[in-house]
Amino acid sequence: MGDDVFVENGLVEMEKMFKSAEVGRMGLCSGLKPYIIPLNFLYHKGKIVFHCAWEGRKLMIIKENPNCCFEVDAFVGEVNDHHETQCHLDYDSVLAYGRARVEKDIAKKVRFLQLFAEKYSEPYRKPASEGGKRFDSSQASECCCVVIDVEELTGRRERTVDGKREKTMWHHRFIGS
Repeated sequence: MGDDVFVENGLVEMEKMFKSAEVGRMGLCSGLKPYIIPLNFLYHKGKIVFHCAWEGRKLMIIKENPNCCFEVDAFVGEVNDHHETQCHLDYDSVLAYGRARVEKDIAKKVRFLQLFAEKYSEPYRKPASEGGKRFDSSQASECCCVVIDVEELTGRRERTVDGKREKTMWHHRFIGS
């Protein structure tokens, strides 16, 4: 770990990763069986939000065990040598640990769904005065909105510099967690 750097609070760097990622992976556990799902999502103020149908395996598992993790990553650059073999990619990754729940407050749910639409659709980012769209609150009952209340984030950035691998690791625990 010669060139490794550990940063106790890398919240800004980790939040940038969450905000730029299009897809993340949610890890759940049903009994002794792990279950991982790729999802499009929203990260907002220590919360990860996604929407889904009102029934299905992930909701059954969340009801059984709301503890979960959520992962995002990004690979950068070209494949580099590692012990004289081209097999290493530089990357950034972040893991969020928390508890998942179905959002029951309609006003919060509508706000999350508006922010979600803004992330993925240009018309929702524009002001209404410029032809922008708003999430139709009457549609809020049609989908389930799941919120992960993040308790802890860990992150890692790995780069190849002058032929050596350098790692930066971050950690952040949210107050009250």
